[in-house]
Amino acid sequence: MARVRRGWVDAPQAGMRQRRAGTRGLEGALAGALALAALWMASRVTAAIPFPPLSLAGQLIRLAPGDVATFFIERLQHNAVRLLEAGVTVAVLVAAALLPRLVSRSGDPVRASRAGALLAVGLVLAALLDPVRRSTAGLIAAGAAAGLLYAAALALLAAPAATAGRATLLSRREALAWIGWAIGGFVAGGAVLGRLLARTEPDTGVALAAPAERAVVPDRAAFPAISGLSPEVTAARDHYVVDIDIVDPVVEADGWALAIRGEVEQPLEWSFAKLQRSFPVVEAWSVLTCVSNEVGGDLVGNSKWTGVRIRDVLRAAGLRPRAVDVVFVCADGYTVSVPVRAAMHPSALLAVAQNGRPLTQAHGFPCRARLPALYGMMNAKWLQAIEVVRFDAKGYWARRGWSDVGTVRTGSRIDTAGSGRASESRWVAGVAWAGLRGISRVEVSLDGGKSWAAARLREPLSPVAWTQWAYRWTPPRPGPYRVLCRAADGDGRVQDAARRRPHPSGASGYHQVGVIVS
Repeated sequence: MARVRRGWVDAPQAGMRQRRAGTRGLEGALAGALALAALWMASRVTAAIPFPPLSLAGQLIRLAPGDVATFFIERLQHNAVRLLEAGVTVAVLVAAALLPRLVSRSGDPVRASRAGALLAVGLVLAALLDPVRRSTAGLIAAGAAAGLLYAAALALLAAPAATAGRATLLSRREALAWIGWAIGGFVAGGAVLGRLLARTEPDTGVALAAPAERAVVPDRAAFPAISGLSPEVTAARDHYVVDIDIVDPVVEADGWALAIRGEVEQPLEWSFAKLQRSFPVVEAWSVLTCVSNEVGGDLVGNSKWTGVRIRDVLRAAGLRPRAVDVVFVCADGYTVSVPVRAAMHPSALLAVAQNGRPLTQAHGFPCRARLPALYGMMNAKWLQAIEVVRFDAKGYWARRGWSDVGTVRTGSRIDTAGSGRASESRWVAGVAWAGLRGISRVEVSLDGGKSWAAARLREPLSPVAWTQWAYRWTPPRPGPYRVLCRAADGDGRVQDAARRRPHPSGASGYHQVGVIVS
């Protein structure tokens, strides 16, 4: 009877212990969410404190083998980064949920303090992995504060259960409500304060030198205004942005300097203002397109870029005869190399402005490389140094299996194929580009590629800008049509018809759209 009685008495207590153990995970996750929300607000207020999950995700991107990175880029494209961000954040919350059960079987205050200390250490280590250098003291302080918040939340949630049957300061429901409100407050506060203080963005209100060579709109024939056709000049806010960063580095022009080193006679360094004073500032319209742009994709834009010629800077430092490659070194740790001959081309710039205004943070403020001959991965942003080497250097993406050359392929895109009924005229129009080679013609097919007709070209703003094209079309009858376009470069070579994915040297193939005529 004693054994039965003991089992009958102990069973409810064992059940309570099991239920208590089960709730610890939820408590840990909720406390972890509070700590992360506080860190997110801090990261929005000041660039000195990164958001640890994003720091960890950024480092994982850099450590990922080339085959793995290419696999996710090809299948998920730029959603791969967002998926990684979410995955790492969830992993941190899972770790926060498990910590209280792993660190100690002692009383709740001991467990909470130990778990808080471990979480603080983990968050600081994750933040230290951030590719952009930060203040170590600031990271430690932020991590310690987050750990204290986490421990306090654990203790607050555990207090009602630990003192069951006695009066407590807060009930469990009240504790949950307070922590929930705190999480919401940190998230909302980060959004508001981030906009008001803008400490996560550099001060781009800098003075620009007057260009010695201005980009002039050529005298040319009129061109029809066509709804849906991409404008000749892409606004900075509409221009595509692709890089390896989850959070863009904050580089201030005040205190920034560009170093020239390596295989040069005289290593030099220029501040933002001195760079523009020392060399002629030039303007040029040119196309920038991403190597990962799919056929017909929108990862391409045409802007007016302002800066100094890279060749002028290299000549001032004195290139040595054995120089082979020019390596661009960036504030986010990104590197890319281009041959000396590409850097010495007169179209290659160290750009400080886009469309007459200082570069935005997303486009590389305060200074970036602009080489119209090459894909965007070769056009490094947030430049810190130019290193001249006497070997074929491999940059970030080249080491991961992408092209080490990066020459822009000839491409064309249909922006609009018009609408209306049969026997009503409409425009088929779009843009075409070919790096340094320019565009000599664009052709349109309305029967799936069986026959081709020449489109009307608008003279481009510059030889390295994209070309708008248009074709007037009157469908003879209702029904489905398959419309294709293809371009020929300045040398007369027609773009590659073979359908290829972007990896490793850019997509190829003809863009096509389906049109239903009523």
